[in-house]
Amino acid sequence: MATSRLVPGLLATLLLVVASSPDLHAQTTFGVRGGVTVSSLDGDLGQTFEKSNRTGFAGGVFLDFGGSNPLGLQIGAEYIQRGVEFDTGFEDFSLNYLEIPAVVKLGVPLGGLKPSLLGGAALGFQTSCENGPGFDCDEEITSTEFAGLLGADVAFYLGGLTLFVDGRYHFGLNDISDAADFDELKNRAWTFQGGIGFPLGG
Repeated sequence: MATSRLVPGLLATLLLVVASSPDLHAQTTFGVRGGVTVSSLDGDLGQTFEKSNRTGFAGGVFLDFGGSNPLGLQIGAEYIQRGVEFDTGFEDFSLNYLEIPAVVKLGVPLGGLKPSLLGGAALGFQTSCENGPGFDCDEEITSTEFAGLLGADVAFYLGGLTLFVDGRYHFGLNDISDAADFDELKNRAWTFQGGIGFPLGG
């Protein structure tokens, strides 16, 4: 499908930005991050179950390029819990991913801090799935997900380390359901995280 080609292409383009920009390389930070994700599924589950958001964990590692420059780039690898809760006594439908996000950041350096807007893409690999009512994870849920990312962060520069706080909206671009009796299902999630970074370049 078109999305399958578009998102990997966006990720490759973002990586080329890093490779071709010495200014971004000059200030490189390695960090760890963690926080919460509030997830839902967009689409008709084919039955009249009442559903609500599922709250889970998100965390991993990242490389932040650009430092206090207005233009920056951040790539990472994260474990993300997604899915949906049912209000009718059924167990949660949980989908967990190893996600590779890459975002471009445009910020305003203000001395010891820099607020930024960010946007990019993510490629997710399903690590586990617990069946909800009527689901067969092995046969009816895809193993990969392509998504867009929008959000904002604030970096606080504290001498030899950097603190990050961010919020991101994750919108799935591909149908994660292979079931013939379901309409399209796409992940939707808000993620709120904090992290700490250490400089790798001077």
